[in-house]
Amino acid sequence: MIEQMPVEPIFTIGAPRSGTSVMNWAIGQHPNIQVMPETAWIVDYITGAFAAFNRGSERGRFSHLSNIDYPLKEFLAHVASSINAIVDDVYEKRCQSLYGDYREKGITINPANPNSPFQVRRSADEPKRRWVDSTPLNTHYAWALAQVFPQAKFIHNLRQPDDVALSLENFDAVGARPEPLKEGLATWMHHTEDAWLAEKALGPERVFRLRFDRIEHEPEPLMHELLNFLDEPFSPACLEPLSTKTNSSKVDSKRADLASRISQFQHYKKASRLFLSLDTPVSTADQTQACGILEERFEAYWQQQKP
Repeated sequence: MIEQMPVEPIFTIGAPRSGTSVMNWAIGQHPNIQVMPETAWIVDYITGAFAAFNRGSERGRFSHLSNIDYPLKEFLAHVASSINAIVDDVYEKRCQSLYGDYREKGITINPANPNSPFQVRRSADEPKRRWVDSTPLNTHYAWALAQVFPQAKFIHNLRQPDDVALSLENFDAVGARPEPLKEGLATWMHHTEDAWLAEKALGPERVFRLRFDRIEHEPEPLMHELLNFLDEPFSPACLEPLSTKTNSSKVDSKRADLASRISQFQHYKKASRLFLSLDTPVSTADQTQACGILEERFEAYWQQQKP
């Protein structure tokens, strides 16, 4: 096998409206981590890669890959390298559009982005060898992402279901559509169940649980702990975005009647039970079962994509 450079991306998983935007920016202020918009294409790319490997191996010695028993692991390593190359190229072009010839002339804050806590790059000397992707779809593809990127790490942003549902009901920024409470609870359930399965399947070495209230109440200890999990040194710049709300749905004044409105939904009872169960200790059997469930769900999905 041709030796590949290690690829160590960071993927955010969990329900929307759980602090993913601000944490994406915070992590991306680190000198070694690129910040970028949600990708969405990466999960489609890897879904196609698994389907392509299957297609190239389906006829035994008469198929290109199975003719020599080409390993899936090596195939996915090339996929990971190609994704990393695209991400790096897009990031470089984004930096050039913001900062011009920054490698020769250095960086000054772009007039179009004067908000200093939120910078795509802070210095021309930053290595930026890793990247963070906060695409919500990542939650449902954690198993596949973990196969393609064996050194990837995941951050499960966890917020209480009622707060997520209320926030989704009042969120119409960046092209989003407000969701009724019942839909918001279903969204929370769908994402949180898959994120919890990812936690169980991949273990604490690869998945960090980030509780939403820590962003506001203990940002510095949280960031120290998170960067330690990512095997990166602490950077004070990562704290700067945490003093600012992003994509706020401004719901504080609308909490008064939330309990009476939300308690009528069966989804809320199910969501509350799931939320309370998230601290249940995970056994080896739980880990094996969770991994199997995620693998089966992913395989069923890409099988549906066959022409």
